[in-house]
This record gives sequence, structure tokens and C-alpha cells, in this order.
Amino acid sequence: MDVDSALRVDTAPVVRLFTANALLAELFRHLLEPDMRVSLQPFSAAANDVASLWLFDAGSVTADALEIGLHRCGSETPIALINAPLDVAATWVERWPVIRGVFSPQTSRENLLKGIATLLAGQDWLPRVVMGRLVQRLRDLQRPLSDALTEREREILVLVGRGCSNAEIGEILCLSPHTIKSHIRNLLRKTGTSNRTEAASLFRGFMVSR
Repeated sequence: MDVDSALRVDTAPVVRLFTANALLAELFRHLLEPDMRVSLQPFSAAANDVASLWLFDAGSVTADALEIGLHRCGSETPIALINAPLDVAATWVERWPVIRGVFSPQTSRENLLKGIATLLAGQDWLPRVVMGRLVQRLRDLQRPLSDALTEREREILVLVGRGCSNAEIGEILCLSPHTIKSHIRNLLRKTGTSNRTEAASLFRGFMVSR
């Protein structure tokens, strides 16, 4: 390797690809090198190495494995999902703001390279569908909490705050446990909370502050 080549390798961005698909790993190495140094790692590997960008192959692992990988990465380095169906990716981006980019299985080679370059430049690369979900989420958050929830959802949150189980809430409101579960799923989405206790606490705080 000549001096110029060595300098290019030394200063090239480091892209770490986490995947369980050996074929995809080789394809990415072919596409990105020599402009970028590509490190291929299994999801079981610790993600504490220095990197310019982490790519997570959402199509080759379970949701649980993906979540563990995201936990390990922290928030210092931008993360992008590849091979991610857009409806699924939108949910992940809502839950994990550190995800700055999304590439669906249909992404062209040209857009893949353009997107990676954009992410390395410190900007986001999110498809229109994902951006639309995030904009709607922002609008929901800007509405008063009491307006965002239906009367039934507010009733359920009050009962959750009193420590009632889904079965007990169903008995009180004469609704099936399945219906209660559906209402709780909807109100978690509207309130941006991850569990029923957190949602009830948020609602209770809102009502006290009124």
C-alpha cells in the first residue's frame, strides 16, 4: 500500500455493521470500501468501539436482539437501521431517537450510499413515511393530554392509577379484557409512555396541575 492509500484508510470514516447475514456483510464491504472502513460485527458483540456510524441490520435479527444492541450503543454515535420495513422502522425511531437513519429492503445502492454520506455529515436520513409518523407524534404531544384521550381512556387511566388490573377494570366498566388491552395500547401511544403505570402517573400529574 502506498503512502496516499495508507492516509486515505487512516482518515476514512469507520462504519460498523451489525448483522447476522454473512452475504449482506460482504456486500456492504464491497460497496463501502475503500472510501469507508467497514467493521462487521455480530449482534452479540459489545458496541463500545469507536465508530463514525453504526448500521443495524433489522432484517436479520429478532426485535429483542435489536433492542439489546441499541442499548449497548448509547447515544454518542449515529445509528441507522437497514433492511427495515418502514412501518416497523417508524415505531423504532419513535422509541429510540438515537436512530438517525432508516433504509428499507428496497433502498437502491445510490440512495444507500447517499444516505450513509448524509449521516456521516451529521444529518438525518429518514423516509417520508417515518417522517410523517414523527410529525404526527409531535402534533399529538402538543395537544393537551385531556384532549388527546377519549373519555373511556381517561376512565381507564384513573383505574390504572388506583392499581386495578385489566380484569378488574373490565369488570368495573363492563368491558372485555381484550378491549381494555386495546384501549391501554392506544393511550400509551397517545401519551408517549412505555407502560401503564407511567401513563397513569403522567395523567395524574396533568390533572393536578390544572
